[in-house]
Amino acid sequence: MNDIARYGSGFDARKDKSAEPAGDSPAIAELLVALERDYLILLHRLSHRLHSQEAAEDALHDVYVKLRSYPDIGEIRSPKAYLYRMGLNLAKNHIRAHSRTAMVDDFILALVPDIAPDPEQVAFARLEMDRALEALHAMPERRRQLFLARWRDGKPQAEIALEFGLHKRSVQKELARAETFLRKVLRRPKL
Repeated sequence: MNDIARYGSGFDARKDKSAEPAGDSPAIAELLVALERDYLILLHRLSHRLHSQEAAEDALHDVYVKLRSYPDIGEIRSPKAYLYRMGLNLAKNHIRAHSRTAMVDDFILALVPDIAPDPEQVAFARLEMDRALEALHAMPERRRQLFLARWRDGKPQAEIALEFGLHKRSVQKELARAETFLRKVLRRPKL
């Protein structure tokens, strides 16, 4: 009985008929033999590094599955180091993938403040938007078009001046007048 089966890890390449190196490349066959031979050493090192024997076992299982998927592997100088790094990388990928979704206790979730606006704030914001649109439509047509070209469409003043056939300074003055008018209307309390 080999050490792996004795310690209950469940991995035994000799029992797994698909693990026979007959059809594998020499590098994969060498890695499978090294995985079986050095399993306990790799398990110990990965357990220490990952702070969990279960995570280390999962990582080594993933290494085995990855090797059985016939990856293209060239010559390997140190199979044990290669397997260790492969297990570590697969474990880190697993941790990274699962860290994006975290389980949160309902009690902790209840302590998180709700920053969504309440119905009163929504209603007030709609009224303010209506006031802003009314003020915008109360402006002279050309001033409103200049203001919308600048703030809605994001056009630079030079482009607006060319589009409307105005001097750049005229555009600046009209935009300043539009902003002053809107500020004055929106600051005034609604009766």
